[in-house]
Amino acid sequence: MPVYIRKNVNFTPPSIDKFPLEDDEDYITDPDQLVDRLPQPYRMIDKVLKLWYDEVWEIIEKRENERLEESRKIRPPQYECSTQMKSHGRACCVCDSVDGRYIFIGLPRGLAAVDVLTQEKMATWEEDSVDIHYIKAYLIGVQVYLIVTIDDMGFARLLIFGGDKFYFVKILNEFQEGGTKLNISKCEASRNGDYLGAVYENPETAEVWLEVYKLPRDAWLHELESVLAQTKKEEKTEEDQTTETAATTDQDAPTPQNEGDPPPAAPQDDSHGEKHVPKLSPTSVVMKLKPPPSMSGNTSSSVYSACQKVDTGEVIGTGVNHILTPSHKEMRKEVFAHLHDNLIDYLPKEDELESLEDVNFHFMTAGRLVPIGLEQQSQIGLPTTIAVWWKGSTHVMQYSLLKQHKDFEVKPDLVWPYTSPVTASAVSDDTSLLAVGFENGNLVLWDRYLGIQRGVVNILDRVKIAQLTFLDPSICPQNLDDYQPYRTKASAYLLILCDNGALYVTMTGPGLELDPICISPQVEKENDIFTMVQPVPGIQDLLITVLKSGKVQIRDSLQGTVLCEPILPKSHELMAPWDPVVAVGAMGQILFLKGNNKDYGEDEGGDQAECAGALFVYQIRSFPSLDSYMSRKRDKVNQTVHAKIENRIEALMKERIAQQGLRKSRMQERWGNLKEEIWSILQYRDHAEKKADNRPEVHYKHVRNFSQTPGSMGWSPFFQK
Repeated sequence: MPVYIRKNVNFTPPSIDKFPLEDDEDYITDPDQLVDRLPQPYRMIDKVLKLWYDEVWEIIEKRENERLEESRKIRPPQYECSTQMKSHGRACCVCDSVDGRYIFIGLPRGLAAVDVLTQEKMATWEEDSVDIHYIKAYLIGVQVYLIVTIDDMGFARLLIFGGDKFYFVKILNEFQEGGTKLNISKCEASRNGDYLGAVYENPETAEVWLEVYKLPRDAWLHELESVLAQTKKEEKTEEDQTTETAATTDQDAPTPQNEGDPPPAAPQDDSHGEKHVPKLSPTSVVMKLKPPPSMSGNTSSSVYSACQKVDTGEVIGTGVNHILTPSHKEMRKEVFAHLHDNLIDYLPKEDELESLEDVNFHFMTAGRLVPIGLEQQSQIGLPTTIAVWWKGSTHVMQYSLLKQHKDFEVKPDLVWPYTSPVTASAVSDDTSLLAVGFENGNLVLWDRYLGIQRGVVNILDRVKIAQLTFLDPSICPQNLDDYQPYRTKASAYLLILCDNGALYVTMTGPGLELDPICISPQVEKENDIFTMVQPVPGIQDLLITVLKSGKVQIRDSLQGTVLCEPILPKSHELMAPWDPVVAVGAMGQILFLKGNNKDYGEDEGGDQAECAGALFVYQIRSFPSLDSYMSRKRDKVNQTVHAKIENRIEALMKERIAQQGLRKSRMQERWGNLKEEIWSILQYRDHAEKKADNRPEVHYKHVRNFSQTPGSMGWSPFFQK
């Protein structure tokens, strides 16, 4: 088919650059432009409303997503209380006895001891205008407890509970007329009640110091034992007299009595009153510790006087033994500021320290770091040193409790200096392990018994460690070494709480092979921050945690999963979630929670005082989700491992005897391999002889009088004849 093409015709396509641009104001491309633009100020109002609408919509979407995620979560089972103790609705604090028999309740007018299993009141101690806000119990004898209390006025009292009765000991900071009232902010005793530490505060001068007392525990037990024996003897005598009186009355004829006459008064029994108040032995002050001096310069006028003020240098690490003057330090600061003038603004600002400082301390037994009392048989198991660190300080100091100090001027026997401020510390039950947490997120673990440092672990960068707790070593696997058939070190888990709400667990075994495991991530809401993390006594596989929102949870110690939630009635709420009143008795079997009535007003009182709240009792052993934990049985593991030479030899001999059954098979295997080894040796020898025969002979004309052939030892010039 013919095709006709026009000649001299050039087709030029339209240029892309000449296409008209789209106009933003075109109402066809943008439907919002169909309406004319608003004039001012309505245009600004429209923008503000649109912005407000977008922000509100984002908040709605965020809440909806959170609600959807919350609905998808698997909620732990919730259990209600079984018993309410309304008679103790005014309880301010609660603590359990170490053996789990009793709980001690701090009341607005004294104390009360309650049996854990029956919830019956065993004894009370009352005193007007005494509102107990802190209470702690220590087991000092067989069912004899030392009670340490602090009231709302800052007075610390010591009491002893034994024989179902309270015995008042003393007030540590008793106010005297004409003197200055001193407050006690912290008061703790050693594990068995041998020593006591109290932090004193002087509100007028803003001074803070720590006083350590020696408690005559053995003398107290002996004195109480004699008082209880005398009381029982008199009670028995009174019972016999009552029986005889009743028998005599039955034999006599009854006397007629008018209906309006009152009945005869019953004889009063004063045997349990003030008749048998023991005179307990007084306590004695061991030492008085003041905060360490600030890192200031030496105020001496000359170098000679500055050297005179520096001590002998027996204790290093405090940072005060130097001859640097304040003017020198100021000059160094000015030089540093001049050299780094452009970077000064980026340095973190130093926090202003409070006038009243806080102090933390631990009573510890003897160890290789401070061996005082280690070789004394009478000091085995008793505290011999105290470890102290002050808030904001960068070192931990250890003092001996057995030294005699003049005028209470005490110098530390050991100082651990660090580069970051100390924020938390903890010791194991037998005080053989010491863990120290820092502001930069690091953790240092010391083995005090062996006198070595086990390791340094970084938990999180730039996260402050808030709390450290040693868990029972029975839940930690105890691995034996490769060679020794006996344990040389014990392993345990250390629970770590950070200030961002994260919860970690690390192993304190030899070398710290395991990295810290996060069992609870960082919280996003402030109400989810932990205000209390405490292992359940007797059941170390469980943790009791309290959130700032008021939730009480029971978690797994190693996994962090929430197993159940004890809840209060809808009419009550947890008292002071930031400082909850929680106690566990009967070795982890019963839980006590203090709840306040939501509808109760502060102005109500009188007969309605008991309606303010109640002490709720939960039977933990009846929670179905905890049955597997209750049935677990673990053997007790001692954290202090001291293998004597006799025990080591016995363990090695047992291992040798146990391996005797395998000795015959090993000998047969050895003899079977011996033939092959001999054949290999012979083959190697034949190969060496053939290689020596094929070696070319070398002649050295410049060497004479050689008696040996080439290749022998005599070939060397040093063996010439």
